Amino acid sequence: MDRRQFLLSLAAASSALAFDDQKRRRVGLIGCGWYGKADLFRLIQVAPVEVVSLCDVDKRMLSDAADMVATRQVSKKRPRIYSDYRKMLAEKDLDIVEVATPDHWHALTMIEAVKAGADVTARNL
Repeated sequence: MDRRQFLLSLAAASSALAFDDQKRRRVGLIGCGWYGKADLFRLIQVAPVEVVSLCDVDKRMLSDAADMVATRQVSKKRPRIYSDYRKMLAEKDLDIVEVATPDHWHALTMIEAVKAGADVTARNL
């Protein structure tokens, strides 16, 4: 392989990786308070994501968050809502889970999200 072939193959591989990075990741949020929503809305701004699930024990906050997400994401779809994170994770369709719960709940929700096959981000409150 000469230098020109190497550079062409490198450019092709880079293009393929860049295209793959544009795949929409399916995101779920556990904890729909201010910090969770702020992080989620920033993620929507900077990455190709589709928020498909939200979870919170406060039904009013959960419903409000679902409405806000629907107005901010490209698809305008309202995410599914859950009051129990275990039911949300049982769907097994999430690529990324953001955990924005109080500190004493981080470990349990993070472990279950990883078991469900998702990448996890967590915020300490």
